[in-house]
Amino acid sequence: MIMNKIIPFLALVLFTISSCSTPKNMSEFYDKYDKQSTVIPLPKFAINLAKKNTDLKILEYINSAKVFIITDAGKAKQNRVIKNLIAATKGENYEQMIKLKVKKNNVNAAYLEDKGQINQLILGVNGLRNVLVIDSKVNLTKEQLEEALDNVDLSELEDILK
Repeated sequence: MIMNKIIPFLALVLFTISSCSTPKNMSEFYDKYDKQSTVIPLPKFAINLAKKNTDLKILEYINSAKVFIITDAGKAKQNRVIKNLIAATKGENYEQMIKLKVKKNNVNAAYLEDKGQINQLILGVNGLRNVLVIDSKVNLTKEQLEEALDNVDLSELEDILK
């Protein structure tokens, strides 16, 4: 009798603990938010089209990208997603670069560097009830990245984030 009550309780506790766990890598991050998100792959030709229609300097260095969007997220959920993104990138030894605040949006940048060249860049943008993660293959130096991020104008992304 008692066993019939304990087993469902333990199952509930284990489920709760596992759903609240912090992702240790990007694969776990994407798995955790898979059902709550939309993922849009952007091959090189799509990046080239975007370059023609925007002044975002960072696009010059992106070879391909995966855009991951969670819509209708309140402030608490946005903060939790970004916290999990930071944990996932730290778990894969990404360098945590900066956190920018532009109007109502926050931008977090993390990158992987090999022999002075950054080859993987993850940007996490939250604000206006949405979270946008741009996981991209790039080819640039740290100085080029700093310059590109200094000139970030998130008004270009606001239509996506609304």
